[in-house]
Amino acid sequence: MKKILLSALLISSSSFAVTFEYPYLYKDPRAMGMGGAYVAVGGTSSSVFYNPAGIAKINKKAGWEINLLKINLAWGKNSVDFMNDLQDALDAKDGDYVQPPDGKDDDDQLKAVNEVIKKYQGENLHVSANNYTSISKKWDKVGFTLGVLVSMKSDSITHQGFGIEGVIEEHANITYGPVLGFSYDALDGNLNIGLSGKYLYRKTIDHYFTSRELVEHENDLSDYILNEVAKDGTAFGGDLGVIYNIDKISWLPISIGASILNIGDLDFGDAGKVPMTVNAGIALKPKIPIFDWTFALDYVDITQNIKEDDDKGKRIRAGVEVGLLDRWWGGLKVRGGVYQGYLTAGAELRVFLLTAMFTTYEEEVGAYAGQKGDRRYMLTFALGW
Repeated sequence: MKKILLSALLISSSSFAVTFEYPYLYKDPRAMGMGGAYVAVGGTSSSVFYNPAGIAKINKKAGWEINLLKINLAWGKNSVDFMNDLQDALDAKDGDYVQPPDGKDDDDQLKAVNEVIKKYQGENLHVSANNYTSISKKWDKVGFTLGVLVSMKSDSITHQGFGIEGVIEEHANITYGPVLGFSYDALDGNLNIGLSGKYLYRKTIDHYFTSRELVEHENDLSDYILNEVAKDGTAFGGDLGVIYNIDKISWLPISIGASILNIGDLDFGDAGKVPMTVNAGIALKPKIPIFDWTFALDYVDITQNIKEDDDKGKRIRAGVEVGLLDRWWGGLKVRGGVYQGYLTAGAELRVFLLTAMFTTYEEEVGAYAGQKGDRRYMLTFALGW
């Protein structure tokens, strides 16, 4: 199988492609279901990745919020289609692709795999997995959260192999470390102020693999990647945030939020960096008799510190969450939104200590919103209360 894949990569062809996905640490399934709009929403320990002032909105009547496990598994539609087509190609039999039959399956499998590689060249193949374990609590004026992030993601693109891009372009990283956040309520609770910090280790692979590399290191490819290609580093990042709550209209509470994340950039040295971003958002929680509604709108990276592009459409997020059921033993919520110009959706089911979520969103991997979306799906399994 290894030789078939290697040979197919060496002889296949495609046009050059570049991915422009914005760097990030963690994508919360609740936020992504709402189109990524979360700066002024808050209410969970994941607020530290959007606006630490959101810690103040954790329900203090519920006591301690504990996530023993919060595992997210995400994959792109291209990745699923690619794996299905690849499996079909590896199942090819003598005579399926090469005529006349010669009594062997290898040449048919090679031709079938090559066709699959050619079909998906230039397409982004995304897979990721992460876990955010945390403990949080809100008192009268002070709130805090302490968590540990473990995240892994991979984005792969295959190329023709004749230029500087090689035959495989790989962008992958593993990131882990503790996260600590605090919030304080001022002005009788109308103003929430948040502060958080992260100390993280990251191992990164950003590399264009040439055909020569793959041939020379066919027997020790894993060791070569980990010891010579991968770069690692550590970084400390601080975040600041505020949320101002307006309740002048009793039936339409409004929250206006702003945050500065990764102040001074979260710099891992040779392992890359996550740029500082200045973000703003607004959230509305209208008191509608039926169900529990939350509307949100964000604009991220106001100062355009992310250098991949300067497109404004990629920086807009908007969404809604509807709580259909909320009881001590369980709950049901649905979500929808617009993220980088593409629709998002999500659903959450909680039964006692177990929570399951499904989220879908589309990541723009082109230079501007609407150019080249990569539809992704996320499954979340959580154990906590």
